[in-house]
Amino acid sequence: MTSPTASSPAPTPASHTWAVWLLVMVLFSVVVALVVIMLKQHSGSGLADAVLSGGAACGTTMIICLGAVAAVRELRRSR
Repeated sequence: MTSPTASSPAPTPASHTWAVWLLVMVLFSVVVALVVIMLKQHSGSGLADAVLSGGAACGTTMIICLGAVAAVRELRRSR
């Protein structure tokens, strides 16, 4: 005889809010990168240097945004 298995609770559906916030963070990072590229080009740097700086700005902005989301989530959980 087999024992009846307890049905596990259904996983909660992923919130669409997270996808929207992630999209906002990505778009904000791209805007920051484009501004940095334009500023570097205007200052007389070469295209390669401008794109490299823009990529670094995009990555750094994304890390800061993800860190801010994690910090807010932890602060809300600690209440």
